[in-house]
Amino acid sequence: MKKKLKNILITNDDGYNAVGLGILKEIAYKLTDEVFVVSPKINQSAKSKSITIQKEIDFEQLSDFVWVINGTPTDCIVFALNHLFKENMPELILSGINAGSNIGDEVSYSGTVAAAWEGAVRGINSFALSQYGGSIDPKSYVVSQTYGLEIVSKLINLESKSTKFYNINFPNQIIHKNVVDNSQFTHLASQKKGDELIFNSKNKSFKIGRMLNESYSSLNSDLEIIKNKKISISPLLVNLTDQDFLSKN
Repeated sequence: MKKKLKNILITNDDGYNAVGLGILKEIAYKLTDEVFVVSPKINQSAKSKSITIQKEIDFEQLSDFVWVINGTPTDCIVFALNHLFKENMPELILSGINAGSNIGDEVSYSGTVAAAWEGAVRGINSFALSQYGGSIDPKSYVVSQTYGLEIVSKLINLESKSTKFYNINFPNQIIHKNVVDNSQFTHLASQKKGDELIFNSKNKSFKIGRMLNESYSSLNSDLEIIKNKKISISPLLVNLTDQDFLSKN
């Protein structure tokens, strides 16, 4: 790290008691002396960019640097940027470390990625971090805990003409010890073919289960890189406009 940042805002979608948030906080404190935590009160996984409107959102300030919001990850960033950082934006937003991967088509559902997206929309460098196989067991985050600081520092120091918006996924095991050898820039996989539906016995309600994936192979996709026990870094765009179409029509 070339120099310490002025401050960092962190959040997640697993809730303020999540193991991954605690690990991310430790990483952030190695980059700055001021870490602001604004996270959901309860698990808000798969909420994507959902925002609570026309309804009061309860919040609680636990300390000078910690707020708990009874809302979505995007609600958390909206609160932080329009209230806590109203005058001066944070230098960096880190979202995660998510319990489980956010790769390929999963990104469109992810509250973790959505929180970073909301920051990137406001012109703030924002990274989403996820741990494949992450759970309530701190040991399941060993790869992200070991390499998270090095990866984030690497991305902070990259030259970029636009706001940095990265989706970072850590495998549950690593092969190479050198960060140059165990990480790769990737594109998002397109692996979804359907969803598992679980109906109750009377067929009057259902649950959405796991995503059903098709066989997918691409050397530079986040899915393949994770399978190969490497850290995937996917640069994302804030604007969804199909520029290729516009340039041809």
